[in-house]
Amino acid sequence: MSGKAGPGEPPAGAINGLSFGREDQPAAARLRSAMMLVGAGYLFLTLCDYREGIANLALRFLLKDHLYLTATQLAGFFAITKLAWYCKPFAGLLADNVRLFGTRRKGYLVVFSTGAGVLWLVLPLAHDSYGFMLWLVVAINFALMMVHTTLGGMLVEVGQTLGATGRISAVRSGVESLGWLLTGLVSGWIATHLFHYGFLINAALMLVLAGLFAKTLRENKAPPAGPDKPKRTRAHFKELFRHRTLWTAAGFWMLIKFSPGFGTPLFYYQSETLGFTPQYIGYLGFVSAAAGLGGSLVYMRICRHIALRRLLWLGVSLHTAAALAYFGYRSVGPAIVIEALYGLCTALAFMPIFDLLARATPRNFAALGYALIFSLGSLSVSGSDLMGSWIFEQFHHSFAGMILLNSGSSAVVLLVIPFLPRLLTAHRDGEGPAPETAATPAP
Repeated sequence: MSGKAGPGEPPAGAINGLSFGREDQPAAARLRSAMMLVGAGYLFLTLCDYREGIANLALRFLLKDHLYLTATQLAGFFAITKLAWYCKPFAGLLADNVRLFGTRRKGYLVVFSTGAGVLWLVLPLAHDSYGFMLWLVVAINFALMMVHTTLGGMLVEVGQTLGATGRISAVRSGVESLGWLLTGLVSGWIATHLFHYGFLINAALMLVLAGLFAKTLRENKAPPAGPDKPKRTRAHFKELFRHRTLWTAAGFWMLIKFSPGFGTPLFYYQSETLGFTPQYIGYLGFVSAAAGLGGSLVYMRICRHIALRRLLWLGVSLHTAAALAYFGYRSVGPAIVIEALYGLCTALAFMPIFDLLARATPRNFAALGYALIFSLGSLSVSGSDLMGSWIFEQFHHSFAGMILLNSGSSAVVLLVIPFLPRLLTAHRDGEGPAPETAATPAP
């Protein structure tokens, strides 16, 4: 029989209407094509992230030195601007059920990538106004959130359909590390020499990403929805709450993200106590990201040979131990070594967690389920950043106390791993129960 699709049918090998590679290619080749596109999307999103991307130091120093925000006020700014990420479940529900220009994925990716690019173009005009900057960054985050949510749904669909949740999650983590590596190289220079005009680079990158999605992503247009579509959408949303494995994974992710925030206290310790320049702080980020990229490459190899449960134990244990190394973070030399060690161990801890989350997401609710998990994580991390910054100030900028809190919160995660469903964690990448079985709703 011919592998060609008939009139009005999806191409052979299409994944929920999405096509990757040529119709006659084997699954491995289609997986590589899908991973390249998903990887490109996450790379550009990482570079343009306002908290950790190439313009993040420019924004932080603008708020700290130009608008004179304290550590708690800075953490509060980031908590408010993350409001959009709390809407990810509704964005996922929208992307899974409502077509944009006749598509479930392509329309959202192109439109909101373009919107984010335009908003980044406007942001330099607001550098003297806290209020204007605040709401512009909220709007940028909303556009980035829509792209992120849609891309996450595509990741789950590809990973579960082709039996590669571990590998495609490693690609995601790897390109994010690559993005942070590039950020470490240029973010300090941008903060020093371009300042708020560095936001224009983010604008250009998001517009390029929109063009990439428009040109390379192929998706069949669906027929118009029937009159019962709203009713089916509500039922769709309600059914999600019956999936125990999804909620177990979501609770696990919230616990991980709720550890008292370490990022803002570390930034103030680097810049105020140790006197590191913006460029040197950026270079430390480069070192950490390079080590994280190495960890991603290692994980892509080992995830097909070691069961996920053992990888979770190994990664979280290494992360707990590596956090204690910050006790030696007192000068330039030790800072480089510690950032490399912590970056490697963080990658080895988070990649099996990302694999777990992709396995736990029901394929029928790919964007919605994956978005729901990460929005709960965003809620936790915003609270943790505020909590960590408040503790840091209340204890007179005691960095040693923050180190103990960071390591201790990782150790708590080890106590929860035995309670994760074996249906999700007992097998290696590419084997084990079908994704639908792992996501079976409770009776």
